[in-house]
Parts: sequence; C-alpha cells; structure tokens
Amino acid sequence: MAAALNKLIMREVRVEILVEEPSMEHFLRGLLPKLLPDGYLLDHNCFIRPHEGKSDLRKSIPRKAKTYPYWLTPVKLIIIHDQDSNDCRNLKSELEKLVRDVNGASLLLIRIACRELENWYLGDFDAVEKVYPESKASTQSGKAKFRNPDNLVGSDGMKRLSRNFTKSFAAKEIPQYLTLNGNKSLSFNHLINGIRSFLG
Repeated sequence: MAAALNKLIMREVRVEILVEEPSMEHFLRGLLPKLLPDGYLLDHNCFIRPHEGKSDLRKSIPRKAKTYPYWLTPVKLIIIHDQDSNDCRNLKSELEKLVRDVNGASLLLIRIACRELENWYLGDFDAVEKVYPESKASTQSGKAKFRNPDNLVGSDGMKRLSRNFTKSFAAKEIPQYLTLNGNKSLSFNHLINGIRSFLG
C-alpha cells in the first residue's frame, strides 16, 4: 500500500460513497480498484459508507450532506440505491432533494441499481460461473429471460442458478471477475460510465 501511495499523486478532493448495506460495500471494494481514475484510492481519498438498509441511508443522507461544505477538502458525493419496486426517475429525484435541501452546491452523482445489486451479476454470466461453477451460467446467457437482466428480480435469479448463492459471498467474490465493458445490465453500465465521468 505504501508503494502504491508513493506512485500516486492524490487528488485534492474526497469522494464519499453512501450505500444501503454492507453487501454493496463489499461489491464496490472489489469493483472500484479496476474503475477509479488515477489519483483516487480507496480508504485514502475515496470512502464507502454502508448503512443498515434504505431507511437508515435516507436518514443519513441529509445529515452527512449538510456537513460537507465545512470540510477542508472538497467532497464529491456518490449515492447508490436499489430500485426495488420504485420508479427510477422518482427515486433519483427524491434522493437528490435530500441532498439539495441542505447542500445546494454539492457535487453529486446518484446511481440506481435496477432492480438490485444481483441484477448486475446477471449481466455477466462468465463472472457468475467463475464463482459458482455448478451454475453453468454461461449456457444460460442466450435465454430470452436473461437478455435484459434489469427486468429480473436479481436475487431470485441468482438463487435459481445456484443453491449455494448467498448475498455476502457473491458481493465479495463476483466483482473481481466482472468486466467493465459488455455487461448486459444497462444500470451497471450507467454506474461505470457515471463514475468514470464524475471522477475523471
């Protein structure tokens, strides 16, 4: 880690990523090292803040956002929230309002997982099969129901592919095999492109 820091010119900005639950934190810890632009490093100027579900996240957003203008380092705020049964646009507007009502100048990116984190796995069956070889997931990828993984209930889809599926294990293991290009999940691609643009 010290060697990595010595080679890295750290950006004079801090990234705060607010997520619903620990499984999204585990997922991002596996994904972000492949995605963060030069100058950003996890736990140095890029921090993931997990919460205990949606209600806890929503209570936390305005409390945290209200303090950011007083920090010594400018803050870029990223919020990641599962869609579940919500309308994506309405949900995004609600989350933005929680920030803007207390901090109108915040640098803000909101991304919605359609419908939940597990849908992003279903967009990359090669990655799923590397973690759950018994799933033979790559043989399922051509089936019509998997062509648009954002329309599925992701956790149910993963359970059908493997009886061994657990949220925590998958969130820690699958991200290391996910490719940043070619995922069939549109919302995953929005996440990747959004973070690249927001931090680039």
